[in-house]
Amino acid sequence: MTQPEQTPETGKRKKDIIITDADALVLEKKLRTGKLITLLSFGGLLIIFTLLNLTSEKLNLVFWLFQMFPLLIFIPLLRKPTHRTYSWLCFVSLMYFVGIIPLLMSSWTFAYWLITLLTCSLFVGAMMTSRWLQYWNYYLFTKQSINQQAGNNQSGNNQSGNNQSTHTSAADSSHS
Repeated sequence: MTQPEQTPETGKRKKDIIITDADALVLEKKLRTGKLITLLSFGGLLIIFTLLNLTSEKLNLVFWLFQMFPLLIFIPLLRKPTHRTYSWLCFVSLMYFVGIIPLLMSSWTFAYWLITLLTCSLFVGAMMTSRWLQYWNYYLFTKQSINQQAGNNQSGNNQSGNNQSTHTSAADSSHS
C-alpha cells in the first residue's frame, strides 16, 4: 500500500490511499493470518477458562459464566465479522488483561502465563485484523467503483455507437 506524499501547503497527508492488486494479495494473506491468530487465541481462552474451572476444587458455574460471558457474546459476531467486531474484541481483551496481570504477579503459574499470552495475542491479532479488514473493504469498494465506472463508460460508448449507426443507416436509406 502506498500513501501519497504530503501536500506542500498544509503539510498534511492526503486522504487517498492507493492499494494496488499486488498490495491486495499481501493484504489478503495478512488478513487470513490475523483472523487465524484471533480465532485461535479466542478459542484458547475459552478452553483454558473451561479447563481451569473444571479442574478447580470448587466447581462454580456462576464464576465460569462470569469469565466466559464477555467472550461468548462474540461467537455469533465472529461468524460474519466486521472491523468493528474486532475493535470491540480488543476492548474486551483489555478487560481480561487487566484482570490477569495482578493474578500473574501474585502467583507465577503456567495457567496465568498462558492466559496472559492468549490475551495479548488476541488483542494484537484483533487489532491488526480490524485494520487490515478496513483496508481490504476499502480496496474492494474502490475496485468495484472502478469496474462500475468502466462499465458505464463502455455501455455509454456502445449506446452512442448504436445511435450513430442508427442515424447513418436512416440517412443512407433516405438518400436512396
